[in-house]
Amino acid sequence: MKNQWRLVSALVIVLIIVVFAILNVEPVRVNFGVAAVHWPLILVIVITLILGVVIAVLMATVAAAKERSAHAEALAAAQAEIDKLTTENKSLTLRLNNKGKQNRSKTPTEPTSAQ
Repeated sequence: MKNQWRLVSALVIVLIIVVFAILNVEPVRVNFGVAAVHWPLILVIVITLILGVVIAVLMATVAAAKERSAHAEALAAAQAEIDKLTTENKSLTLRLNNKGKQNRSKTPTEPTSAQ
């Protein structure tokens, strides 16, 4: 259903652009600073639209790349912390096991009281 709405929306936008193109065929003067040309108004509008889309896509791509890079850095830092804590956990477990073995090997010096 979502794709159908996208298709309908795209068709409506294309229809609006076609009508707009038909209504705006008069030539206009475009000055580039060093040269001036006469182009149909719709061509100027379409070129401007395409440039706007390209700039928006480039900006979105750069933002996504920065976000992906930050995510990768955070993931690497989290993995390093996990590795550090795992090593510390193994060390503490080993110390705890060794301490338990030492306590079991010692014989009690005082007799236990009977209740």
